[in-house]
Amino acid sequence: MGKKKVLIIDNDVDFINQHKTTLEENGFEVISASDSREGIEKVSFDMPDIVLLELVLEKHDAGFAVAKAIKADPRFKGIPILMVTSAAAETKCDFCQELDGYWMKTDDFVNKPVTPEDLIKRINILLEKTGKA
Repeated sequence: MGKKKVLIIDNDVDFINQHKTTLEENGFEVISASDSREGIEKVSFDMPDIVLLELVLEKHDAGFAVAKAIKADPRFKGIPILMVTSAAAETKCDFCQELDGYWMKTDDFVNKPVTPEDLIKRINILLEKTGKA
């Protein structure tokens, strides 16, 4: 079985570079996109096993639209989405997967900064839950 493919959709180049290295060192293939349009295109073209998605992209809530678009498409709805965002710090709005996941269309949620160990753990849990491990 090949490497699991992680798509990072985030406009923070430092975040992508930092976590790309960690993910690759842990056996994942990493692709990235810097905005909503490119992210949705890469989901369609690259068929990742999981998506790490920033909420605040070109608009303050663009990540919600991306998650909704992915989950609405029958080809992609089984791809788990981990929202990894700095929105809580920037907006003072706090989200929680248990209370907000149903309308956010995400499978897990974590605020930045996130440690590499926590990120890997969350990714592996989501891959196992969805049978992609």
